[in-house]
Amino acid sequence: MNFGMGFKLSHLQSMLLFALLISIAFGFLSRRRPIDRAKYIVWSLFLFLLIGVGIGWAMYPFSR
Repeated sequence: MNFGMGFKLSHLQSMLLFALLISIAFGFLSRRRPIDRAKYIVWSLFLFLLIGVGIGWAMYPFSR
């Protein structure tokens, strides 16, 4: 992904940015206490990354 002023992201960086932003949004939309929000943000970030890497790994044999 290339934005006008030389800002270029790889697929992995794009996945990390997406996972972080969506995890923060989910955390603020679903929990009430700050400690619960923080735990939920970290947990959902971990799951997003785990699932994203898992899907990428599963698709790797089909790329050749």
